[in-house]
Amino acid sequence: MLSNPLINDRATEAEAMVLLIDANAASLEFMARALSQRGTHVLTGDGGGGVEATLELLRGQPQVGVLVIDPTSLVGYSGSQTPDFVQRAAAVRQDLQVILVAEPPEFSRFTDTLVLEVADLLPKPLARGTLLRAVFEAQRRHASNRERQGESVVVRMPERPGLPRRQPARDISPDLRTLQLLADIDEFRCSALGDVFEADATWSMLSELLRAQLLRRQISVTSLCLASRSPVTTALRRIERLQAAGLVSFNLDPKDRRRKYIELTAAGSARVTEVIRGVARRLGDESPGP
Repeated sequence: MLSNPLINDRATEAEAMVLLIDANAASLEFMARALSQRGTHVLTGDGGGGVEATLELLRGQPQVGVLVIDPTSLVGYSGSQTPDFVQRAAAVRQDLQVILVAEPPEFSRFTDTLVLEVADLLPKPLARGTLLRAVFEAQRRHASNRERQGESVVVRMPERPGLPRRQPARDISPDLRTLQLLADIDEFRCSALGDVFEADATWSMLSELLRAQLLRRQISVTSLCLASRSPVTTALRRIERLQAAGLVSFNLDPKDRRRKYIELTAAGSARVTEVIRGVARRLGDESPGP
C-alpha cells in the first residue's frame, strides 16, 4: 500500500525522490520525518503489494532515484529473494540506488552476499545520522550516474551531520589521539568537499579496527562496513583483500553463530600502528619550537 508523498516545500523537480518501503509504521515514519526535515522529497509505502507491485511503482515513478527498503516488508519475502529483487530493481532503472535496511538477524543473512549491488546496508534500529549520510551518498552517486549518461541535473543533498564531539585528547593514548586527528581531517574534508571527495574505504576500516583494538572493543562485519563510508559491496571486497593479505581475521559470536566479528591480526596491527606513529613523528618534527 502506497501512502501520499511527503513533499517539502523546498524540494524541486530536479532532485532525486527517495522511496521508503517498510511495513513497520514507526520505522517508516521515523525515516520519512528525518529525510523530509532535511528537504528531501519522500514517497512512502508498506510493501503490502509484494515484489511485483514495488517494481511497478518504480516504473511509474521516474523521479525516484533512491530506494530505501526493508525487504522483509514485501509480502511473500524470503531471504533468498533479496539478490533477485535488487537485480530486478536495477533493471527497471540503471541509475537507481538501493539501500537495504533490516533487523540484525535478517541483515546477517545477506551481508556476505557479494552479488548484492546496493548502495548500502543499514541495520535496525536506524540512527538518524546514519540514515542521512547513507541517503546523501546514494543521492550523490545517483546524480553522478545521470551526469555520465549526459543529463544535466542538480540534486539537493541533505546537510551532513555535524562533526562528533571528541573525547579530550589528554584522556586518550597517543595512538588514539593520532587516529582521532586523522578521522577529524577526513570529517572536515567530507564536510567541505562532499560533492567531490570520497573517503578511502580501506583506510577507514583499518583505522576503525585499530581504534577498536586499542579500546578493547569488538567490531562486527556490519559495523565495519558502515565505518568504511562506501557501498557495502565495496567494503566486503576490501575486507576480502585485507584477509587475503593476512591483515584481518574473523571470529564468531559464541552467543549467535551467525554474527561475525573482525579484528586486526598481529601483522595488521603492526602495519597500521606504523602508519599512525609515522604521522605522529612527522607532526612532532614540524611542530614549532618553544
